[in-house]
Amino acid sequence: MNATRNPPLITIGPRVRKSPFYEATLAAGASVFTIYNHMYMPSSYGDTLAEYWSIVEGVSLWDVSAERQIEISGPDAAAFVQLLTPRDINNCPVGRCRYVIFLDENAGIVNDAVLFRLEENRFWLSPGDGDVLLWAKAAAAMSPLNVTVHEPDASPLQLQGPLAPRVASTRLVPLLCIMKMLLLILPLRWVTSKG
Repeated sequence: MNATRNPPLITIGPRVRKSPFYEATLAAGASVFTIYNHMYMPSSYGDTLAEYWSIVEGVSLWDVSAERQIEISGPDAAAFVQLLTPRDINNCPVGRCRYVIFLDENAGIVNDAVLFRLEENRFWLSPGDGDVLLWAKAAAAMSPLNVTVHEPDASPLQLQGPLAPRVASTRLVPLLCIMKMLLLILPLRWVTSKG
């Protein structure tokens, strides 16, 4: 048996999605990726000890776009979401989140998630790695309830560490205000070019 083995390699191909921040993570030094919810997610930037101390003592910004969202909406959305979890969602007011687990028809755990109630009958679920979107779509298709289940185009970033609040308030909030003003002033247009 060979004591020194090369780590396994993975081909970056079209069957697994890249986040909108993929190229930026490469430029920032991402050297290891994992596949999470059918998407490449950076898991190391080369120095795990430095990354650890950045999170413990400083600030770190991570691309967690692979933490996909599932939106459930429609007149029966609250009733449908209640079918998916034993957690009483009536105790979750609009604008708040709750930790939930999803159970199958035999009370087996399908996955867990953070549930965010955007409106009375509009929810976002942020599950762990798995095919919760397909499971929820199948449950909706078999249900008589009037709901729509889809994946919104949302790509979260994670800012963490003890300095995160200061960085967010001094760097990100002013940037978001400028972006909002530009969107109000300039029409948003998607430009495609053919090379």
